[in-house]
Order: sequence, then structure tokens, then C-alpha cells
Amino acid sequence: MITPILESRRIISRPAKITDADAIFNNWTSDPDVSHFMRWNTHASIDETVAWLTGVEANIANDNYDWLFVLKKTGEPFGSGGIFFNATHDVYELGYCIMKREWGKGFATEAARTILDFATRELGLTKFFACHAVKNPASGKVLQKLGFVYSGDGSYTSFDGKRAHATHDYFLEV
Repeated sequence: MITPILESRRIISRPAKITDADAIFNNWTSDPDVSHFMRWNTHASIDETVAWLTGVEANIANDNYDWLFVLKKTGEPFGSGGIFFNATHDVYELGYCIMKREWGKGFATEAARTILDFATRELGLTKFFACHAVKNPASGKVLQKLGFVYSGDGSYTSFDGKRAHATHDYFLEV
């Protein structure tokens, strides 16, 4: 299934496009505070954001679902997230990030809830995995609000293998 447009009270979640690169780079992928706990590194140039978006666009009809989060009120892109198949746990994994200016306003929970609703309703998925860096408890609060249940500790490494984070791992069964 091609990644559809989703809507919640304050957010439109839609597939990202190359034309979104400037806003994405300026709003969060170039911010080391946002990328600190992510698997991807801070983007040093717009070219890195364009390369990432090229991969996202290429996978739009695959089994990974990536959305750009856009504020309804202003039309501004402020984050991204989605679900992808995690072979280790044999379930889809939820991930998300939002620009620093919008932290603490409930947007991550709202966007993630919309993604999970889509995944259960349209894809028929009933179990999900998510984790957060131990040093990022705010993300754990989002997962708990969504109904995820702590299952143990783990770790993840950045895509380039240079950073590692201890994690709290969670599962959600609906």
C-alpha cells in the first residue's frame, strides 16, 4: 500500500517530497538536539536531507511507511515518523521525531496515535515495537501514553555505527 495522507486534530501527515527538503533541513534534520537520540546523524547540508528524501520517495510503495508531519494551522512541516518492519522482533516498529520548538506540546503523541490507528485499521497490524534512549525519557512518556508496555532493556546503534544508546524497549498489542 502506498503511504496515505493521514489527518488528526492539529496535524496533516503526508508523504514527504524532495521539495520539502529546505523546511525539513532548517526545522529539524540540521538540529543536533533533535538528532542526538536518532539513528541518523545531524544533517550537515541540505544535500544529506535530499538524499534521505530520495530514499523515502523510492520506498513509498514498499512496506515502510514514512510521513511528514505538517501543522494544520500554519502548513509548516515540523517532524516526521512512521513504521517499518523490524525483523528482530518480527513486528512493525514505530519511530518519530519533531522539531525542538514543538517539543512538549503533545504533537508526537498525536502523530504517533494517527500512525498506529492507520496501521491497525488499514494494515490489520495488532502488535508493535518501539524503543527510546534511556537518556530520552520524554519519548518514553509518549510511548506510555500510546499504551506501549515496557518489556526490557536493549540498545541501538546509529546507522553509521559511531553512536550507541542504551534503550528501554516496549511493545503494544491492540
